[in-house]
Amino acid sequence: MARRVSLLLTVLLSAALACTLRFGTDEGGSQQPAPLNAPGAAPTVRVIAPENGVRVPANQPLDITVATDSTATSFLMSVGGRVATTKALPPGQSGPAQAILTWTPDRQGTFTVEIVAFNGSAASAPATLLVEVSGVASGGGTGTGAGCSGRVVVDSLNFREGPGTSAARRGQFALGELVTIIGRNADTSWWQVQRANGEQGWAINNGQWLQVSGSCDALPVTG
Repeated sequence: MARRVSLLLTVLLSAALACTLRFGTDEGGSQQPAPLNAPGAAPTVRVIAPENGVRVPANQPLDITVATDSTATSFLMSVGGRVATTKALPPGQSGPAQAILTWTPDRQGTFTVEIVAFNGSAASAPATLLVEVSGVASGGGTGTGAGCSGRVVVDSLNFREGPGTSAARRGQFALGELVTIIGRNADTSWWQVQRANGEQGWAINNGQWLQVSGSCDALPVTG
């Protein structure tokens, strides 16, 4: 019976992900069918942070860092059996993957968060995180400031010489890396960014991979 229940959960999670990620975005920004039926072995997923039983206030975003032991193409996070978010990873990567998933609890209580990693249509067993939500976050300022900034939430986002996949790849950003956004291309599909060491380059404008905040509307066209 337990095996049949586990199989049913996997089927339901796969169906939910298929509905959400039926079309993916390649690094160039164009829409193309996501490789949901691509062959591959199911990865194993684990929660790196925070610790199990973490206490957080309601209405405050909670970052959950997850990692796999082998190639993954996407993650699905559910809370109390309901899908909270999905994240498709940049195409072309292989080997273990890491990502930051964000959930904002809207009420007090004890919640079980489950994360499933996919390699194509092959799903991992869920990793679980127990979260205690109590009180409400204080009403302090957001701290976004006047500038435009970004945070990298996958460990396989390319850092390029120019705005486009044909531009030379200079490396990859680190998971959680913070960058200052200083420009954009004509259709805002790519951001020109400056890293903490002063190095400048370009990153794809994809909110699943680079979370952007601040005043970005007035950025100049620089590429």
